Amino acid sequence: MQNKSRLKIWVCEYVSAGGLASADLPASLLQEGLLMRDALLADLVLSDVDCITSHDARVTAPASVVSIAIHSGDDADAIWRAQLAAADVDACWVIAPETDGILERMCQMVAETGKRWIGCSQAAISQTSSKSLMADICAQAGISTIPHCYLHAAMPLPALPWYARAQSGWVVKPDDGAGCEFTYHFKNDFELIEFNNKIKSNFAIPYDKLLLQPYLPGQPLSMSVIASTQQVQVIAGHQQWLKLEAGQFSFQGAGVNQAASFLPLMQAMAENIQRAIAGLTGYWGADLILGADDMLTLVEINPRLTTPYIGLCKVLEQNPARMILDAVLNNCLTTLVAASAVPVSLPPLMEGTAQ
Repeated sequence: MQNKSRLKIWVCEYVSAGGLASADLPASLLQEGLLMRDALLADLVLSDVDCITSHDARVTAPASVVSIAIHSGDDADAIWRAQLAAADVDACWVIAPETDGILERMCQMVAETGKRWIGCSQAAISQTSSKSLMADICAQAGISTIPHCYLHAAMPLPALPWYARAQSGWVVKPDDGAGCEFTYHFKNDFELIEFNNKIKSNFAIPYDKLLLQPYLPGQPLSMSVIASTQQVQVIAGHQQWLKLEAGQFSFQGAGVNQAASFLPLMQAMAENIQRAIAGLTGYWGADLILGADDMLTLVEINPRLTTPYIGLCKVLEQNPARMILDAVLNNCLTTLVAASAVPVSLPPLMEGTAQ
Protein backbone atom coordinates (compact mmCIF):
# COMPACT_ATOMS: atom_id res chain seq x y z
CA MET A 1 0.00 0.00 0.00
CA GLN A 2 1.04 3.58 -0.48
CA ASN A 3 2.98 5.40 2.21
CA LYS A 4 0.36 7.90 3.30
CA SER A 5 -1.41 8.81 6.50
CA ARG A 6 -4.98 7.97 5.48
CA LEU A 7 -6.21 4.67 4.17
CA LYS A 8 -8.52 4.72 1.15
CA ILE A 9 -10.93 1.80 0.71
CA TRP A 10 -13.27 0.88 -2.12
CA VAL A 11 -16.47 -0.35 -0.46
CA CYS A 12 -19.00 -2.45 -2.38
CA GLU A 13 -22.26 -3.77 -0.98
CA TYR A 14 -23.12 -5.83 -4.05
CA VAL A 15 -26.92 -5.54 -4.12
CA SER A 16 -27.13 -1.78 -3.52
CA ALA A 17 -23.88 -0.95 -5.37
CA GLY A 18 -25.15 -1.91 -8.83
CA GLY A 19 -24.53 -5.64 -9.01
CA LEU A 20 -28.18 -6.11 -9.98
CA ALA A 21 -28.60 -2.86 -11.90
CA SER A 22 -30.12 -4.67 -14.90
CA ALA A 23 -32.36 -6.95 -12.84
CA ASP A 24 -35.10 -6.69 -10.25
CA LEU A 25 -33.88 -5.78 -6.78
CA PRO A 26 -34.87 -8.34 -4.11
CA ALA A 27 -36.53 -6.20 -1.45
CA SER A 28 -35.29 -8.09 1.62
CA LEU A 29 -31.68 -8.37 0.44
CA LEU A 30 -31.66 -4.71 -0.60
CA GLN A 31 -32.95 -3.54 2.78
CA GLU A 32 -30.31 -5.53 4.66
CA GLY A 33 -27.64 -4.45 2.19
CA LEU A 34 -28.37 -0.74 2.54
CA LEU A 35 -28.32 -0.96 6.33
CA MET A 36 -24.98 -2.80 6.33
CA ARG A 37 -23.52 -0.44 3.72
CA ASP A 38 -24.40 2.67 5.66
CA ALA A 39 -23.24 1.21 8.99
CA LEU A 40 -19.88 0.16 7.54
CA LEU A 41 -19.28 3.47 5.76
CA ALA A 42 -20.14 5.42 8.92
CA ASP A 43 -17.69 3.33 10.98
CA LEU A 44 -14.93 3.73 8.40
CA VAL A 45 -15.39 7.50 8.21
CA LEU A 46 -15.15 7.66 12.01
CA SER A 47 -11.92 5.66 11.70
CA ASP A 48 -10.44 8.40 9.46
CA VAL A 49 -10.64 6.16 6.39
CA ASP A 50 -11.45 7.65 3.00
CA CYS A 51 -14.04 5.64 1.06
CA ILE A 52 -15.35 5.42 -2.48
CA THR A 53 -18.24 3.27 -3.62
CA SER A 54 -21.05 2.99 -6.17
CA HIS A 55 -24.80 2.72 -5.97
CA ASP A 56 -27.62 1.35 -8.07
CA ALA A 57 -29.32 4.36 -9.64
CA ARG A 58 -32.63 3.16 -8.17
CA VAL A 59 -31.45 3.52 -4.56
CA THR A 60 -30.29 6.43 -2.45
CA ALA A 61 -26.60 7.26 -2.70
CA PRO A 62 -24.65 6.95 0.56
CA ALA A 63 -23.95 10.14 2.44
CA SER A 64 -20.51 11.65 3.01
CA VAL A 65 -18.59 9.47 0.53
CA VAL A 66 -17.93 9.62 -3.21
CA SER A 67 -20.28 7.26 -5.06
CA ILE A 68 -20.84 6.53 -8.76
CA ALA A 69 -24.37 5.75 -9.96
CA ILE A 70 -24.76 2.54 -11.97
CA HIS A 71 -27.73 2.33 -14.34
CA SER A 72 -29.45 -0.53 -16.11
CA GLY A 73 -27.29 -1.62 -19.02
CA ASP A 74 -24.05 -0.38 -17.44
CA ASP A 75 -21.17 -2.81 -17.04
CA ALA A 76 -20.89 -2.84 -13.26
CA ASP A 77 -17.72 -4.96 -13.30
CA ALA A 78 -15.97 -2.49 -15.61
CA ILE A 79 -16.97 0.46 -13.42
CA TRP A 80 -15.81 -1.35 -10.28
CA ARG A 81 -12.49 -2.32 -11.88
CA ALA A 82 -11.94 1.31 -12.85
CA GLN A 83 -12.62 2.44 -9.29
CA LEU A 84 -10.25 -0.21 -7.93
CA ALA A 85 -7.56 0.75 -10.42
CA ALA A 86 -7.23 4.25 -8.95
CA ALA A 87 -3.69 4.66 -7.67
CA ASP A 88 -4.79 6.01 -4.30
CA VAL A 89 -7.10 3.07 -3.48
CA ASP A 90 -5.32 0.82 -0.98
CA ALA A 91 -7.84 -1.92 -0.28
CA CYS A 92 -11.40 -3.05 -0.81
CA TRP A 93 -14.24 -4.19 1.41
CA VAL A 94 -17.00 -6.20 -0.25
CA ILE A 95 -20.34 -7.36 1.13
CA ALA A 96 -21.94 -9.76 -1.33
CA PRO A 97 -24.15 -12.85 -1.30
CA GLU A 98 -22.48 -16.22 -1.67
CA THR A 99 -25.18 -17.25 -4.16
CA ASP A 100 -23.86 -18.43 -7.56
CA GLY A 101 -20.30 -17.73 -6.43
CA ILE A 102 -20.80 -13.94 -6.39
CA LEU A 103 -18.68 -13.24 -3.31
CA GLU A 104 -15.92 -15.56 -4.52
CA ARG A 105 -15.88 -13.88 -7.96
CA MET A 106 -15.62 -10.46 -6.33
CA CYS A 107 -12.65 -11.71 -4.32
CA GLN A 108 -11.00 -12.96 -7.51
CA MET A 109 -11.64 -9.65 -9.27
CA VAL A 110 -9.95 -7.75 -6.47
CA ALA A 111 -7.01 -10.16 -6.48
CA GLU A 112 -6.52 -9.46 -10.19
CA THR A 113 -6.18 -5.73 -9.44
CA GLY A 114 -3.51 -6.37 -6.81
CA LYS A 115 -5.43 -4.50 -4.11
CA ARG A 116 -5.81 -5.75 -0.53
CA TRP A 117 -8.97 -7.73 0.28
CA ILE A 118 -10.54 -6.94 3.66
CA GLY A 119 -12.08 -10.25 4.56
CA CYS A 120 -11.88 -14.02 4.43
CA SER A 121 -9.64 -15.76 1.90
CA GLN A 122 -10.99 -16.97 -1.42
CA ALA A 123 -10.52 -20.60 -0.31
CA ALA A 124 -12.50 -20.00 2.89
CA ILE A 125 -15.25 -18.27 0.91
CA SER A 126 -15.42 -21.25 -1.44
CA GLN A 127 -15.65 -23.75 1.41
CA THR A 128 -18.34 -21.86 3.30
CA SER A 129 -20.45 -20.73 0.34
CA SER A 130 -21.65 -24.30 -0.12
CA LYS A 131 -23.71 -25.23 2.93
CA SER A 132 -23.19 -28.93 2.24
CA LEU A 133 -19.41 -28.66 1.88
CA MET A 134 -19.18 -26.45 4.97
CA ALA A 135 -21.23 -28.94 6.99
CA ASP A 136 -19.14 -31.88 5.81
CA ILE A 137 -15.86 -30.16 6.74
CA CYS A 138 -17.13 -29.07 10.14
CA ALA A 139 -18.75 -32.42 10.95
CA GLN A 140 -15.46 -34.16 10.22
CA ALA A 141 -13.86 -31.79 12.73
CA GLY A 142 -16.33 -32.84 15.41
CA ILE A 143 -18.56 -29.75 15.19
CA SER A 144 -22.29 -30.35 15.59
CA THR A 145 -24.08 -29.76 12.28
CA ILE A 146 -27.47 -30.63 10.77
CA PRO A 147 -27.47 -33.75 8.54
CA HIS A 148 -28.27 -33.11 4.90
CA CYS A 149 -28.55 -34.52 1.42
CA TYR A 150 -29.60 -33.15 -1.94
CA LEU A 151 -33.35 -33.24 -2.44
CA HIS A 152 -33.03 -35.08 -5.74
CA ALA A 153 -31.28 -37.94 -3.92
CA ALA A 154 -33.58 -38.08 -0.89
CA MET A 155 -36.29 -40.48 -2.01
CA PRO A 156 -37.48 -42.75 -0.50
CA LEU A 157 -37.35 -40.69 2.68
CA PRO A 158 -37.41 -43.60 5.17
CA ALA A 159 -34.15 -44.87 3.65
CA LEU A 160 -32.25 -41.78 4.86
CA PRO A 161 -29.89 -42.75 7.70
CA TRP A 162 -31.08 -39.77 9.75
CA TYR A 163 -34.79 -40.09 8.90
CA ALA A 164 -35.69 -40.46 12.59
CA ARG A 165 -34.36 -36.96 13.24
CA ALA A 166 -37.11 -35.42 11.08
CA GLN A 167 -39.83 -35.76 13.69
CA SER A 168 -40.48 -32.01 13.53
CA GLY A 169 -40.58 -31.91 9.73
CA TRP A 170 -38.23 -30.97 6.94
CA VAL A 171 -36.34 -27.93 5.62
CA VAL A 172 -35.50 -27.37 1.94
CA LYS A 173 -33.08 -24.61 0.98
CA PRO A 174 -30.49 -23.79 -1.70
CA ASP A 175 -27.00 -25.13 -1.13
CA ASP A 176 -25.59 -21.63 -1.71
CA GLY A 177 -28.56 -19.44 -0.87
CA ALA A 178 -28.57 -15.97 0.68
CA GLY A 179 -30.50 -15.34 3.88
CA CYS A 180 -33.86 -17.08 4.06
CA GLU A 181 -34.60 -16.82 0.35
CA PHE A 182 -36.17 -20.02 -1.01
CA THR A 183 -36.04 -21.69 2.42
CA TYR A 184 -39.10 -23.80 3.22
CA HIS A 185 -40.49 -25.88 6.07
CA PHE A 186 -42.67 -28.95 5.56
CA LYS A 187 -44.52 -30.45 8.51
CA ASN A 188 -44.50 -34.03 7.25
CA ASP A 189 -43.38 -36.42 4.52
CA PHE A 190 -46.52 -35.89 2.45
CA GLU A 191 -46.01 -32.10 2.18
CA LEU A 192 -42.37 -32.59 1.22
CA ILE A 193 -43.09 -35.23 -1.42
CA GLU A 194 -45.84 -33.05 -2.91
CA PHE A 195 -43.42 -30.10 -3.12
CA ASN A 196 -40.72 -32.30 -4.63
CA ASN A 197 -43.02 -33.57 -7.37
CA LYS A 198 -44.12 -30.07 -8.32
CA ILE A 199 -40.82 -28.19 -8.51
CA LYS A 200 -38.46 -30.49 -10.40
CA SER A 201 -38.65 -28.37 -13.55
CA ASN A 202 -40.48 -25.27 -12.36
CA PHE A 203 -38.57 -23.52 -9.59
CA ALA A 204 -36.39 -20.42 -9.29
CA ILE A 205 -33.44 -22.48 -7.99
CA PRO A 206 -31.99 -25.39 -10.00
CA TYR A 207 -33.42 -28.61 -8.63
CA ASP A 208 -30.01 -30.20 -8.20
CA LYS A 209 -28.92 -27.35 -5.89
CA LEU A 210 -31.66 -27.86 -3.31
CA LEU A 211 -30.67 -29.33 0.05
CA LEU A 212 -32.90 -31.33 2.35
CA GLN A 213 -32.44 -31.33 6.12
CA PRO A 214 -34.48 -32.40 9.13
CA TYR A 215 -36.04 -29.42 10.87
CA LEU A 216 -34.19 -28.85 14.13
CA PRO A 217 -36.32 -27.23 16.85
CA GLY A 218 -34.59 -24.72 19.06
CA GLN A 219 -33.65 -21.10 19.48
CA PRO A 220 -32.10 -19.44 16.39
CA LEU A 221 -28.95 -17.54 17.29
CA SER A 222 -25.97 -16.08 15.47
CA MET A 223 -22.52 -14.82 16.35
CA SER A 224 -20.25 -12.04 15.14
CA VAL A 225 -16.61 -13.09 14.95
CA ILE A 226 -13.38 -11.21 14.30
CA ALA A 227 -10.23 -13.18 13.55
CA SER A 228 -6.60 -12.67 12.73
CA THR A 229 -4.55 -15.51 11.29
CA GLN A 230 -3.76 -16.86 14.77
CA GLN A 231 -6.66 -15.76 16.98
CA VAL A 232 -10.42 -15.70 16.91
CA GLN A 233 -12.83 -13.74 19.09
CA VAL A 234 -16.63 -13.86 19.26
CA ILE A 235 -17.42 -10.21 19.92
CA ALA A 236 -21.20 -10.55 20.22
CA GLY A 237 -23.96 -13.18 20.27
CA HIS A 238 -27.37 -12.46 18.80
CA GLN A 239 -30.96 -13.59 18.90
CA GLN A 240 -32.37 -14.14 15.41
CA TRP A 241 -35.94 -13.21 14.60
CA LEU A 242 -37.29 -15.60 12.01
CA LYS A 243 -40.85 -15.72 10.73
CA LEU A 244 -42.45 -18.87 9.35
CA GLU A 245 -45.49 -18.11 7.22
CA ALA A 246 -47.18 -20.37 4.67
CA GLY A 247 -44.28 -22.78 5.00
CA GLN A 248 -41.58 -20.21 4.13
CA PHE A 249 -38.98 -18.64 6.41
CA SER A 250 -38.15 -14.93 6.41
CA PHE A 251 -35.56 -12.98 8.41
CA GLN A 252 -37.02 -10.12 10.45
CA GLY A 253 -33.96 -8.85 12.27
CA ALA A 254 -31.80 -9.61 15.27
CA GLY A 255 -31.40 -8.84 18.94
CA VAL A 256 -27.78 -7.71 18.76
CA ASN A 257 -25.87 -9.26 21.65
CA GLN A 258 -29.10 -10.44 23.28
CA ALA A 259 -27.56 -13.92 23.37
CA ALA A 260 -24.50 -12.78 25.32
CA SER A 261 -25.06 -15.45 27.97
CA PHE A 262 -24.03 -18.06 25.38
CA LEU A 263 -20.73 -16.37 24.45
CA PRO A 264 -18.56 -19.09 26.09
CA LEU A 265 -20.33 -21.78 24.01
CA MET A 266 -20.02 -19.63 20.89
CA GLN A 267 -16.33 -18.94 21.53
CA ALA A 268 -15.59 -22.66 21.78
CA MET A 269 -17.43 -23.29 18.52
CA ALA A 270 -15.69 -20.39 16.75
CA GLU A 271 -12.29 -21.77 17.77
CA ASN A 272 -13.24 -25.20 16.41
CA ILE A 273 -14.49 -23.67 13.16
CA GLN A 274 -11.29 -21.64 12.79
CA ARG A 275 -9.24 -24.81 13.12
CA ALA A 276 -11.42 -26.65 10.59
CA ILE A 277 -11.51 -23.93 7.91
CA ALA A 278 -8.34 -21.94 7.26
CA GLY A 279 -8.60 -18.38 5.97
CA LEU A 280 -11.56 -17.17 8.01
CA THR A 281 -10.02 -13.79 8.79
CA GLY A 282 -11.47 -10.37 9.44
CA TYR A 283 -15.20 -10.54 10.17
CA TRP A 284 -17.34 -13.60 9.73
CA GLY A 285 -20.64 -14.74 11.15
CA ALA A 286 -22.37 -18.02 11.84
CA ASP A 287 -26.00 -19.04 12.29
CA LEU A 288 -26.69 -21.47 15.11
CA ILE A 289 -29.49 -23.40 16.78
CA LEU A 290 -29.57 -23.68 20.57
CA GLY A 291 -31.24 -26.95 21.46
CA ALA A 292 -33.20 -27.91 24.56
CA ASP A 293 -29.98 -29.45 25.92
CA ASP A 294 -28.25 -26.02 25.76
CA MET A 295 -25.96 -27.34 23.03
CA LEU A 296 -25.20 -25.35 19.88
CA THR A 297 -25.59 -26.73 16.37
CA LEU A 298 -23.99 -24.96 13.42
CA VAL A 299 -26.38 -24.04 10.60
CA GLU A 300 -24.16 -22.02 8.26
CA ILE A 301 -21.12 -19.74 8.10
CA ASN A 302 -21.16 -16.34 6.38
CA PRO A 303 -17.63 -15.26 5.32
CA ARG A 304 -18.54 -11.53 5.23
CA LEU A 305 -20.34 -8.87 7.23
CA THR A 306 -23.72 -10.05 8.53
CA THR A 307 -26.83 -8.07 9.42
CA PRO A 308 -26.07 -7.72 13.18
CA TYR A 309 -23.06 -5.59 12.21
CA ILE A 310 -25.60 -2.77 11.90
CA GLY A 311 -25.84 -2.58 15.70
CA LEU A 312 -22.29 -3.42 16.74
CA CYS A 313 -21.19 0.21 17.01
CA LYS A 314 -23.85 0.66 19.71
CA VAL A 315 -22.73 -2.24 21.88
CA LEU A 316 -18.93 -2.19 21.50
CA GLU A 317 -16.53 0.17 23.23
CA GLN A 318 -14.34 0.27 20.10
CA ASN A 319 -15.15 0.96 16.46
CA PRO A 320 -15.89 -2.47 14.90
CA ALA A 321 -14.53 -1.47 11.47
CA ARG A 322 -11.24 -0.40 13.04
CA MET A 323 -11.02 -3.73 14.87
CA ILE A 324 -11.57 -5.64 11.64
CA LEU A 325 -8.99 -3.58 9.78
CA ASP A 326 -6.44 -4.24 12.53
CA ALA A 327 -7.12 -7.98 12.35
CA VAL A 328 -6.68 -8.10 8.56
CA LEU A 329 -4.06 -5.45 7.83
CA ASN A 330 -1.99 -5.69 11.01
CA ASN A 331 -2.81 -9.26 12.12
CA CYS A 332 -3.68 -7.76 15.49
CA LEU A 333 -6.80 -8.88 17.33
CA THR A 334 -8.37 -6.79 20.08
CA THR A 335 -9.97 -9.19 22.56
CA LEU A 336 -13.11 -7.20 23.23
CA VAL A 337 -16.70 -8.36 23.65
CA ALA A 338 -19.89 -6.35 23.52
CA ALA A 339 -21.03 -4.88 26.83
CA SER A 340 -24.71 -4.24 26.08
CA ALA A 341 -27.52 -5.24 23.72
CA VAL A 342 -29.68 -3.48 21.14
CA PRO A 343 -32.49 -4.67 18.83
CA VAL A 344 -31.96 -4.32 15.08
CA SER A 345 -35.16 -4.86 13.14
CA LEU A 346 -35.60 -4.76 9.39
CA PRO A 347 -38.23 -2.13 8.59
CA PRO A 348 -40.45 -2.48 5.53
CA LEU A 349 -38.70 -1.31 2.37
CA MET A 350 -39.17 2.43 2.14
CA GLU A 351 -41.21 3.83 -0.69
CA GLY A 352 -39.00 5.01 -3.50
CA THR A 353 -36.01 2.94 -2.40
CA ALA A 354 -36.29 0.51 -5.29
CA GLN A 355 -38.27 0.31 -8.48
